Parts: sequence; C-alpha cells; structure tokens
Amino acid sequence: MEDLRKSDEIELNEEVFAFPPVRIVVVAHKENEWFKESVASFANLNYLDKQLIVLVTGQTEWAEPIVSQYFPDADILQVDPEAGLGANFNEVMNSSDEPAFYLFCHHDVALAPDALRLLVEESYRSNAAVVGPKVVNWDRPNELLDVGKGMNRFAVPVQRVEAGEIDQEQFDSVEQVFAVSNTALLVRADLFKALDGFDEAMGMFGEDLDFCWRAQIAGGKVMVVPGAVARHRAESGEYQANPSRNRLIERHRLRAILSNYGKVKVLPVLLLNLLVSITKGILGLVRGRLSNLGILCDSWSWNLLNLKSLLQKRKKINELRRVTDSELASLKINSLPFQRAFSSLNTYENARLESSGRLRIWINDLRNGPSKVSVAFSFISIILFVFGSRHLLTRKVPAIGELVLFDKGPTEIFDLWASGYWVTGLGYEGAMPNAMSLIGFLGIIFFGFMGLLRTVLTLGMIPIGVLGIWFFLKPFGSPYIKVAGATIYLVSPVSYYALSVGNWDALILYGSLPWVLTLISRAGKSSPLGKSGGEIGPNVIASDFFREVLTLGIFVGVVVSLSPVSVLSMIAVSLLVLVGSLVAGTAIKALRLVIVTIVSCLFALALNLPWLLDAFIYNPSLEAILDNRTPNTETITVLKALTLNPDLAGNSILGWGFPAVAAVPLLIAKGERWGWAVRGWTFYLAGIGMVWVEEMEYVPVSFPQAEILLIPGVLGLAIAGAMGAGALQRDLQTFKFGWRQMVPLTAIVAITMTILPFLGLTFSGDWGMPDDELNDVLSYDEDANSKVLWISNSDLLPESGEKFTDDLSIIVTGDLASSFENRWQPPKSNIDDLLKESLDLARNNGTSNLGILLSQFGITDIILLERLVPLPSTSRSFQIEERFKLSLSRQLDLLKIDVAPGITRYQNLSSVGFGVIADEGSTVKRALSNYASTSESPFLDALQPVGDDMKKYQGVIELNQEIYLAFPFSKQWELEVNNATVEPEIALDWATGFSPKSKGTVELRYNTSNSQKTAVALQVILWSIAFIALARTMSEVKVDGR
Repeated sequence: MEDLRKSDEIELNEEVFAFPPVRIVVVAHKENEWFKESVASFANLNYLDKQLIVLVTGQTEWAEPIVSQYFPDADILQVDPEAGLGANFNEVMNSSDEPAFYLFCHHDVALAPDALRLLVEESYRSNAAVVGPKVVNWDRPNELLDVGKGMNRFAVPVQRVEAGEIDQEQFDSVEQVFAVSNTALLVRADLFKALDGFDEAMGMFGEDLDFCWRAQIAGGKVMVVPGAVARHRAESGEYQANPSRNRLIERHRLRAILSNYGKVKVLPVLLLNLLVSITKGILGLVRGRLSNLGILCDSWSWNLLNLKSLLQKRKKINELRRVTDSELASLKINSLPFQRAFSSLNTYENARLESSGRLRIWINDLRNGPSKVSVAFSFISIILFVFGSRHLLTRKVPAIGELVLFDKGPTEIFDLWASGYWVTGLGYEGAMPNAMSLIGFLGIIFFGFMGLLRTVLTLGMIPIGVLGIWFFLKPFGSPYIKVAGATIYLVSPVSYYALSVGNWDALILYGSLPWVLTLISRAGKSSPLGKSGGEIGPNVIASDFFREVLTLGIFVGVVVSLSPVSVLSMIAVSLLVLVGSLVAGTAIKALRLVIVTIVSCLFALALNLPWLLDAFIYNPSLEAILDNRTPNTETITVLKALTLNPDLAGNSILGWGFPAVAAVPLLIAKGERWGWAVRGWTFYLAGIGMVWVEEMEYVPVSFPQAEILLIPGVLGLAIAGAMGAGALQRDLQTFKFGWRQMVPLTAIVAITMTILPFLGLTFSGDWGMPDDELNDVLSYDEDANSKVLWISNSDLLPESGEKFTDDLSIIVTGDLASSFENRWQPPKSNIDDLLKESLDLARNNGTSNLGILLSQFGITDIILLERLVPLPSTSRSFQIEERFKLSLSRQLDLLKIDVAPGITRYQNLSSVGFGVIADEGSTVKRALSNYASTSESPFLDALQPVGDDMKKYQGVIELNQEIYLAFPFSKQWELEVNNATVEPEIALDWATGFSPKSKGTVELRYNTSNSQKTAVALQVILWSIAFIALARTMSEVKVDGR
C-alpha cells in the first residue's frame, strides 16, 4: 500500500512538472489585510512552475516584505496609477521573460489550490486562448459573482448570474463564453503579445471584454472553468473609485464597437447605437438627469479625439482577423433587444440600487416567465381582437360622432393650440384644450402618422383598458384571476357599442378607468396592493405619497383634457372603493386615499387651469361638466343596464352571464377576494343606479350617455368575476361537500354566456361600426371663410355644444367636413345667446329672413341632423320636432337641400362668409337692433382666405365699403389697406369691423396676444416640470411586495 501511495505521488509530480511556466500578474494599490492572503493563495497553488509579478501603483516598500515571504524571486515593479489597469498589466510585455501563460489577477483575489492547474489543463484540452475561473464572494463563497459573460450587439456586457445569486452548481459545467473578467484571467502569452495586450486607451472598465472580443476575432476561444474557484473581495482600489467611471464605461463601449466590428457590420451597428444613444440622452433630460446627455456627448467626442489610435487598432485587428462577425454572433446575447440596448442607461447609477425597484420587477417577471394560462389568453385575445377589427385596421375608423378625423399634422395642431384662436363656435379668444397639445406631442412620437394615432386613441382604448385591468389584478398572484378579469372586461359589449356610435368619451373612460383604480387602490394601501387588510402582493411598488399624487394627478390631468366628463367617474372610483370597503368590512387607509384623491384632482385641474377656468366663467354649473348634454327621448331600461347592454335595439338573455359570473365570489370567496368582490359589486350597482336615476328623471340635469354610466359597472363585474376565479382556485376547497360544489359548473356556463356574443361580433370585422359617414354625402368646398350651424340632439354631434331646446343642441364649425378642431367647442359666451335668440325667433315664426340674422355670424349653411350616419347603415337617430323643421322651410333666404333621409342642409342665401366686404355704415358702429329689422343683406362679397386656419384674408375694397368679421370685437385683428394699418371698430354691437375710408388691396390677419403666449409658455413649463418630477420619482421606486 505504501509503495502504491508513493507511486501516485511520483506520477502527480511528473504531471505537475509537465505543465508550462505561468507568470501570475497582480496590480496592488496599498497595504491591506487581504493582500497578504491573496499572495499566500498564489503560493499554495499546486502548480510548480509559477512566478509572481507584482505591479504596485505607488511606492513599493510596503509590498516587498509581504511578497518576499512567499515569492523570494518575485518581480515588484512600480506603475502609474493614472494609466489604468489594462495599461499596467501590459507592463509584463516589457520583460525579457517568455512564459507560456499569463494569469492576470486583481489585488483582492484568492485562488483555490487547484485553480491554476485546472485553468491550464482546460486551455490545452479546449485549445482555448483565454480561460477564466468561477468567481465567488470573498466572505460568502456560496454567492456567485462571475461565471463568464455575454455581450449584445452594442458591446454591453451581459452577466450570466444575477446579483446575489447562490451557487447551487447551476454553472458547474465548462462552457465557451464571450468574455471572462480580468478579476482572474489566464491567457496564452504569445496571443497576448500578438494582440498588443489590453487596449491602453481604455485603461479601466471594459478592457477585459474588449480583449476577449479581439482574442476571438484572432481565432481563439474563451472558456470558463467553474471547477477553478477564485474568491473576490471586490474592493474599489484606485480604479473603481474613479469619479469619471460612468463616462469611461461609455467611452470604452463605443470604442469597442468602432474598432472590433468588421467593415460590413460596423456601420449599421454604429447608426443603431447612435439612435439608441440619442434616445438615452433625451430620456435622461426627461428624467431630469443632465449627466446622461453629458456622458453621451463625451463618449462620441472622446472617440473622435482618439481617432488615430482607433484606426491603428482597427488595422491591427484586420491583420489578425480569422473569425467573422457572423461567426461570433452565436456567443452574443440577442434576446430582449430593447432592454439590452438600453441596459447601459443603468450604468450611470449603481445597478445594485436599481435592483430594488422597477428593474427587480422586470427581472422577476422575465425569470419566472408568464404562465401557460396567461400566454394562452394573450394569444387568443390578440387574435380575436385583430380579427374583429380587421376592416378598421386595413381601412380606417369611420368619422362618426365624436370620432373626428385627425386631418392636421403635429405642427398645425401645436399652432392651433398655442394661438388661442377658436375656429369652431362663433369666435373666441382663450385657452385651448390641452388635449390638442397632447395629441400633437403624440403625433411627433408617431412620426406624423396621424391616422395611426387616431386608431390607437379610439380602437386602441379597448386593449389599453384590458391591459389596465390585467395590471390591477397582477398583485393577486394568480394567472386565473388575471385572465378571468381581463376576459370579462374584453368581451363586455359597452366598449364596442361606444365605438359603433362614435362615443370617444366612453372609449377614453373605458381605457383609463382600470389604471385610475390601480393608482387609487395603491393610495388606499388595500391588500394586495398594500398591507392594509391583508398581505401585500408580489412585486408591488412601495408606497410614496408624493409619487402617488404626482402619478394620479398627471394621469387624471391627461384624461380630463381629452374627456372632461370623465373627471366625475374618476372621483366616483375613490368614493365607491371607500363605500365597498365599508360594506365588505375590509380595512383600507381611507384618510390617505381621500387626501391623495383630492390633491391629485387639484393638481390635474391646475394642469388644465386656463382652459377649465374659461369654460366655467360663463357657465359655472354641473351641466358644464356634463357637457350640456340634451337627453334623447329614448333611454335604456334598468333591465338592459343589468346585462351591460346600452343598445336600445339589442336584447339578449346571454347578457345575464355577466352578473351571474360576478356572483360566484359572493358565495365562496374569502379574505381579500371577498373584499374586492364586494367593491366590484358596488361599482356595478352604482352604474345601474345612475341609469335608473336617468330613466326616472329624478334630477334636473342630464347624465352622460348610458355607455359612459355603465363603464364603472363593467369594471366592477370584471373585478368580481376575477375574484370568483380566485375563489374557485383557493377558497372552494375549504368548504365541505355540498351545494357550493355546483358553483364551478355555474361559473363555466355564465362565462360562456358572456363570451358567445363577443365571438359573434368579431365576424363583422368592424365591431358593428357603420360603413357610411356624413363626409360621404355632404359636399363641401375647401374654403376657410364659412361657418356651418349643426342642429341635432347632442348624442349625434361631435361635441355636445349649446342647448337650444330641451332636446336640441347646436354647434358651429368651420366647414361641412369632419375635421380635427370640430371635436371641441369654445366656452359659452353672450354671442351664443344671440344665435339662439335668432333661431328661437324663427322657430316661433317671428321672422321669414333667418338667413340675414345668421349671416352676421358668418353662417353659410345649416345642417339638420336626425341620423348619426346616412342610410343604409344603421345608427343612432333622433326625430327633430316638425314645428322647427317647418319654420326653417318658410324662410325666404334659406335654400333647402335634401342630402339624405334624416340629413337636411339649408344653404344661407344671405351670407357670403366669415370675413366679408360690406357697404359703408351697414355694420361698423351700427346697432344690432337696426340690422335685425332689415330685409336685405348688407354683405357684398367674401374676402379670400389665405390658408385654412381662418386667421388670414385678403381682397380688394372700393370707396364707401368696409370690412366685417363675424368675430367678437378684438384688437388682435389687424387690417392693412395699401400697407396702411386700420384700427378695428365695433360692428353690430358685438363683432369686429374696419372702416378704411379708402380703396385698394386689403390684408387681414389675426395676431396671437402676448397674454396668450405667456399662458402657453407657463402651461408648457408646468407640464414639463410635472413630467420631469414624475420621471425622477419613478426612477427611485422600490418594491414592497413579497
């Protein structure tokens, strides 16, 4: 036995002596307790032909006694700490010694006894040029730090291990990787010299990735040997403490791209990287971090200044190139391109700090992956929705009701919003809705594809709402809960009916309400979105009062600017959550929820202050918030509302599946599922209650349309149905066998009842939207010098307008075609009363010359609308009283044109337009009462519009003639006659007129006031501050959830 043991030792020694010489190269910074342990670990390596080279950044006296204790013949050299780690490592090439390998190590690394032997063995076995060990934490050897890394196309390193990942032998196989860290790196000496070592221009940060990349270009392989273990303390030393660390990382990343890619690949990657870099810089500005933009500019300028060394490096690489970029692609990380491309954005902050916030949520989601149930739902729902929308996606969403065309580009929209000049209505100067600026901004993001943006903001609100309910239900931790809630919300008929009748307000509310509920529930800290009343759900963002107020305030501000009527529904959400919590007996931070809601709403109002303030000056009432809607003579019944069916014509017993499936959790749910089921039913019953109040006419004001009132009910039933799915999964098994075991079958039948009508509707390809629109039958001229008066029920108009009678509303637009600005009407003014008095006079048979009365407002056409769209399409309709239609037919100066059944046009024979030439003295300084008694129109000819914004006109005027503008008196209008300026005067007691007293060429233009420019500037500043503050708070979020 003893002889056998001695024989084994002899064989081992012979094997050890057979290995080639290795030079261990260490850069040391200063004396510390672990450096001695590092040197001792090198001495204990079971590899005989090894020698140590210590490169000291500073004085060498302190290192000599430590090193000589273990390596008496070690070389100790002084190097420049400013040169960088790579440049210091390159000092070994100046030595006359010619080893087979270099083992480069940091000063705080301790190697296992067999580490060097295993690395050299693998280098021979795999014919590898570069080999690295498994790097673990110095104090916690079971914690992995590095087992090689990948790289994406932008030269961003991608670690194979997560921060703090425990070693469970998951990486214990020898593998080829793209790069290993120079924490401990073994490289063939001949290849190291052929590549000129590390890139000295890089110095520190990214030099190891660059070297491994070049080694592979030259034909070498990079391997990681997990059996060889290196403990790493990860001390900062002289290099890591560099205050310019972030700048250096970005510089070196770009240099690696410019030098290492081949001729074919470098240009497209460089251009794409430039686009990504510019985007990152813009995002940095939005987030309030100017340093990001500075880093971007610095990286490009530094590489341009070092262009000479860069070209020399490229030349050297091309001489050594044996492997193409495409052959190296298999070792790069190509998954998640967007996230990888922007991952370097987080190098500007400590990645470990980021891991506690949103990044942790994303990583956990990616690591865990979606469940099969979630994937199946996502796939099926996307297919069905696209199939049901195929005609709308391949053609366009018809311009009906509130769904006006986006026929202006971003620049035109911004000009319109900033001018404060209302094209619609009877002329108004004041703040425009912020919705215009938001749509203009989104138009820029959509690269000017306004049709696509319109589709997203109309049809796209349905999937946006479904996505919102999905994220609301995510903290409940069950894919069945998410799928059930999202399914009910997707298949409910309310949104598709809103689409078919052109109700944009309802679509916006449908898409935004689930997101509002999520934000409000977080404010109330109700389980599982908080810790009140139960456990917090997984990956729930930690609460922060300022962030919650800011987020909810901006979100509500955006939604309210698009749809003012939605503000009441959003306030109602808070109240209903509180009421539902009280009924269910579920704990909630009520005071905190109320404060967050109130402050957020005030902030949202502040964001829209100029426009909302204008809207309430002349009409400070609840009706102004409710859009002055005129009720239709027919309303849906409570029974229809119970089945979530706002369509008067539709009736199906299958709709009872919605309340049936929502009743499931009331029978078997427990805990937080019971609480949220009760809250959901509170939402549902509140919506039904509003429909009942509207039907019974218990209040003097008209509520919004039924499809708007029912949306909170849809949301409530989706939540309750989701809780039912959770109860079937978790709570049913806690009951003894009995009647409750029949609940699953009932739930399946109920959910099937809700889905069947949805499936049938998908075959239409347009969700029941009409094929025809008013633009198809109304002929119109492209002349920006006319006004069109629309008379109908408010449900058939693009905007509710002004109430004329109990069931009729009026709006005034700039032309007959559906256009972008028609969606908004200016606030009520005294001029609107003059128009209604004129119409009322004709309605009571008080005049036979209504055209003359309307010509003072520039109205050239009247449209009586009794159908939302022309036949043969089916749509909403309304019967205008015969008395009013007969009174219009009796007018001597109105020419009746039957456009289509239910659509009548009256051409005003007494009007020539908005800006006109009139007889001298016929309008300027003339009393309105005197004008109203005339039987002949004083207007001679129309001015010629310049452009289509109704702000600039030109023409030729004779002596004894004047200019009249159907616009409330304003000094912002400027008239020039033969280059001489004429001051405006009051005409007909309200309008703007000019009396030049000379003939010649006239130019008339509107100039935006300085006060309007100031208001717009303040508005832009306020929104910018709000979004920058939001971006900063969102970048610092942390996670409370389990």
